[in-house]
Amino acid sequence: MRNIRLVSQHQAILSLFERTAQAAPQDIELQGHWGKYLCVLVAGLLENSIREVYGDFVRNASSPQVASRAVYSLSNIYSPKASRFIEVARSFDQSWGRDLEAYMNDGSGERKDAIDSIMNNRHLIAHGRSTSISVMRVRNYLGRAIEVIDFIEAQCRGQRAT
Repeated sequence: MRNIRLVSQHQAILSLFERTAQAAPQDIELQGHWGKYLCVLVAGLLENSIREVYGDFVRNASSPQVASRAVYSLSNIYSPKASRFIEVARSFDQSWGRDLEAYMNDGSGERKDAIDSIMNNRHLIAHGRSTSISVMRVRNYLGRAIEVIDFIEAQCRGQRAT
């Protein structure tokens, strides 16, 4: 990840994972609550990634007026599941959408599933519903989400994403 605001947010989340492991390693109930909190933070990182990565792209690639309008539109994206990430990529370039979709579904589809699971669990958490999300599962999902963010950043830089 290159966007400084996303890197900072990511580092804060990673630090919290470490503190969580140290704070209550044997308290299963408390670990469950930490898992929920971390899930919400990772969902926020995903939301911010669309705004930040594509916002940087349009600010560098267009006039201030066009960038202002595009950034405004990006700021109205909430709780993006994998399909919304693909839709946004496709709105910039059809091939970006196709490539992102292929990347998310590559192999086992873990990247797509991670993003969708984070958003689904965040919705359950926000509405006071039960969820079996765990710290370990959120950490795994975060890794897949970072892969997707890196892929999108590479697309916006005009580089071949890996």
